[in-house]
Amino acid sequence: MKVTICSSSNEQIDDKYKNIAQKLLNYLITIDDIELNWGSCSVSIMGQCYDTFKDAGKKIHGYTTKKYIGDIINLPDADHKVLDTTYDLKKEILYDADIIICLAGGTGTISELFSYLEEIRSNDANKLLIIYNEDHHFDKTLELIDDLVERKFNKPDIYKYFKIARNLDEFDKIIKTLK
Repeated sequence: MKVTICSSSNEQIDDKYKNIAQKLLNYLITIDDIELNWGSCSVSIMGQCYDTFKDAGKKIHGYTTKKYIGDIINLPDADHKVLDTTYDLKKEILYDADIIICLAGGTGTISELFSYLEEIRSNDANKLLIIYNEDHHFDKTLELIDDLVERKFNKPDIYKYFKIARNLDEFDKIIKTLK
């Protein structure tokens, strides 16, 4: 099972987000056949993803753009695809993954969330999108989706294209429905 993780690559984020991510990463590596698909990055939460999966001996598949190709030297235990644009990167990651998990992050992460949500919704891509909302990081984003539904820019069926986990127990329940 290939899991894509979208999250922050900013080293200056509060450690609480890194701690939340680490708890989830520690859970993920207990899954026997799990592999990591992620935007090749050696810092912040994205670096944690690499380190955790590497230390667990799991397969790691990295995706990057030419702009960030220099960082892959810091990630020798992953195979890497170098793409021209972030649009290309998102497409490759989506179609190579089984599950997409959005952890705390900035505009890049929000962009990925909406890109994946729209691709799954519009093209019936059979992917599980999970918003990991411990510490309420995505509350405003979810309020935006609620507002779009309320004002009829989206139909209420938009909610069937993603799951929300507010803690590790809720995440575990979602994952167990796959087995």
